[in-house]
Amino acid sequence: MTYEFLGPRRIVTGEGSITSVATEVRSLRGTNPLIVTDGGIAKTDLLKRLTSVLDQEKMPYAVFSDVEPDPGIAVVEKGGKVCVQGDHDLLIAFGGGSSIDAAKVISILVRNKGSVKDFVGVPEFGNDPVPVIAIPTTAGTGSEVTLVAIVTDEAQKLKLVVRSPQILPSTVLLDPALLTSLPPEMIAYTGMDAFSHAVESFLSVRSNPITEQLALAAVKLIYQSLIPFKENSQDTELASSMLHASCLAGIAFTNSGLGAVHALAHPIGSHYHLSHGLTCALFLHQVLKENKDSALKKYEILLDTIGLSAPGLSAEGSAEKLIEAVGAFMKRLGIPRSLSAMGIKHEVEPLMIEDAMKNRALLSNPKKFDQDKITELLWSIR
Repeated sequence: MTYEFLGPRRIVTGEGSITSVATEVRSLRGTNPLIVTDGGIAKTDLLKRLTSVLDQEKMPYAVFSDVEPDPGIAVVEKGGKVCVQGDHDLLIAFGGGSSIDAAKVISILVRNKGSVKDFVGVPEFGNDPVPVIAIPTTAGTGSEVTLVAIVTDEAQKLKLVVRSPQILPSTVLLDPALLTSLPPEMIAYTGMDAFSHAVESFLSVRSNPITEQLALAAVKLIYQSLIPFKENSQDTELASSMLHASCLAGIAFTNSGLGAVHALAHPIGSHYHLSHGLTCALFLHQVLKENKDSALKKYEILLDTIGLSAPGLSAEGSAEKLIEAVGAFMKRLGIPRSLSAMGIKHEVEPLMIEDAMKNRALLSNPKKFDQDKITELLWSIR
């Protein structure tokens, strides 16, 4: 087997690690950072925890808090202009995946001429992006350690994928104390995003020994920690477990790719403006059923990883038990099983099918799905 593995540059973990942010800025030769976050965080004490550190160090900074869920092209391009006009030499991405993704794309725009669309499908940019320090305040997307950023084309209802090793954040701070005020629903949805990353990475036809071990470690941590963390978000040990799991899954899928769950989730999330973790969860159970016969051995390993293997159980029996266990896990988390359960009337549109079929995540799926199967799966969540 021959493969290449790409890892994060620097990760600092632990409760209170946010207090090292000024030191990390200086280590990257930054002098005037721009904090990229969303309006919700900007109104909370979370942002004050970050800015107070910079204030104590007498470090100048500004805050760009226009990021919204699934950030659109206009917002990201506005962030690029703010960064240039303010002469900012470093970005601090502070928030969930949307803020981190936005910062990663802003970092490109600051030093390279063009619009967001000009960098879709471009693996290398003429000038290195502005350094990014990523500080996640949710545990799910893994964006802090990936070479991918997603921006929404709102006019076309499409998700644009910017992918390049150059947008890997320079430094990641994983501080579990930042997660203790998350609402239970967000914990469940972001946690299922990480779980989907880990499962799909492990099942990917592009997986390798390193990604498989990372993915399995993430699966185990999430299966053990997500429900207790949802029930008690004040537990920083559980928060730390989820942050680590999200990070591990992110590193894994950066190298292995994902699968049909994500190919299907993107068009649905764009169309209905739903949480990415929720849309992944909606498809995970059904896609596991479809992939079963193409990855029986890996299903056995996954079942053993979550502690539910049994002596004498056949490969087929193990796969069925895994699918059942994942369904029960999501039910305990309160994840809806359909769009109708959320009051959404779902109609599959041609653009959804086209978007899913073009998604490169399908290339890593253990089973090849044709257009008819993709259409069937898109209808399955109605």
